[in-house]
Amino acid sequence: MAIKGEKPSKRTTNPGVRVVGGRIYDSSNGKTCHQCRQKTMDFVASCKAMKKDKQCTINFCHKCLINRYGENAEEVAKLDDWICPLCRGICNCSFCRKKRGLNPTGILAHKAKASGLASVSMLLEVEGHDNFAYQKKPKLNDDSMEGSSGNSDSFSGTDVEVADVAKENKKVVGKSKKAKATHKLKEEIQFEAQLPQGISLNSVSGIVIPTDEAGNVFQLFEFCSAFGKALDLKEGQAETVVRELFSCGRNTRRQQYCSIIQLMIQLLDLISQDREMSLSLSVSDSSWFTALGEILLQSEVLSDVFPPETFKAGVAEYEKMDASRRLKLLNFVCDESLSTLAMRNCIKSQKSECKANDKVAKQKAAAAKEKEKQLKQKLQGDVAKAIMKKNGAPLSIEEHNAILSQIRAEAKEAHDEMMEAKGMAAGTTRICDARRTEPIMVEDNGLVLWKLNCYKEEPNFLLQDLGTFDGLWPHEKWLAFNPEQKPDIENYISYKRRKVMQT
Repeated sequence: MAIKGEKPSKRTTNPGVRVVGGRIYDSSNGKTCHQCRQKTMDFVASCKAMKKDKQCTINFCHKCLINRYGENAEEVAKLDDWICPLCRGICNCSFCRKKRGLNPTGILAHKAKASGLASVSMLLEVEGHDNFAYQKKPKLNDDSMEGSSGNSDSFSGTDVEVADVAKENKKVVGKSKKAKATHKLKEEIQFEAQLPQGISLNSVSGIVIPTDEAGNVFQLFEFCSAFGKALDLKEGQAETVVRELFSCGRNTRRQQYCSIIQLMIQLLDLISQDREMSLSLSVSDSSWFTALGEILLQSEVLSDVFPPETFKAGVAEYEKMDASRRLKLLNFVCDESLSTLAMRNCIKSQKSECKANDKVAKQKAAAAKEKEKQLKQKLQGDVAKAIMKKNGAPLSIEEHNAILSQIRAEAKEAHDEMMEAKGMAAGTTRICDARRTEPIMVEDNGLVLWKLNCYKEEPNFLLQDLGTFDGLWPHEKWLAFNPEQKPDIENYISYKRRKVMQT
């Protein structure tokens, strides 16, 4: 029954061999079961009754026969005088029940087994034929599914997909599932998740640091992690700088010129070349410190922390600074270097590389998906048909299960390959390292949850507490978590995202 304004769909008269829901359908060689009315390669028992000198043409598939009537199809098929339930007048399919003025029963195999009975037929005898009536759910097309599932118990634990289900029915089911999912989401959100208590961070990469310097340390680490290759930094150079700053202090003049000033000069040289400043920087004099003052003055950043006269006194003024002020200067130079042409090209190159990798991964995923599709068609078409053909004879239950196992194994292999390719695509679809790291979430109370590339300690989550903004500068704290707190953090993130979805 077509809907007004919509063309009736053309039904395929010969769809060939296909595997759906654990059953092998074959429009050419399959046999139709009277009970479930599906044309499959399932083993069937044929009626031996004679009607007007002709044998009855009714067949029952082995699943319907065992579930609905408690009879073994392979055993009764060997009998020369077996009579089908229809000829015996006990058929409980929807068509036959309607002819007798009864309603279809729906699927009752599970209820029969739960009641300790061997079949649906026995359940009807015990509890009465009038006590079971399958009520269809309201659908836009009432005739499209009539009789297709109201009487069949031919499948065990696997739903059989009917080919001619109307699109409108699918829409109704889809809306119902969406409504159930929304209701479930609301129930889950009622149980409010809490972020576990963090631990004050006083060491990073095994280096003891002041708790209020964690943010500055992470800023340096993230910069070196993103641009270390472009700047030709040695592995662990950022850690060496921080270790010299906070472990050695100001009293070891020899070490203070090793890492931090060398990195400072390297970045200052990059900036001066970009700005066409004719500077000759050396670690042995105060030329680098003077150049740093000029760049700082041009940027008008940190002028209240580092006034211009600071850099006129020479490198001796730098030697008086504590580790915190030195780290601030280094981070300033790192930020200034990002505006140079060389660093912008580096960012552009990383973005292009990420985009290219993403494209390759997506192509691999698409190829794997197409391969899976083609393999399914091959298995459900020529290969399956060649295995099953047997001159049109039905398969035994053992043969049927063996073919299904082979098809499922090969299809699973193709599906796993596709999922692996999809995983590669998902892994490359990320923001490249050169771009600014974004927090996982920002709370209204000043809490910011991070997952930084430079922080490798489990559980890899960091909490930034910005506190209140009463003063000119917020007093921030960084907190870490224990490995056993990871599930609680992940539950909290999921809870917050579900809450956003609901709103």
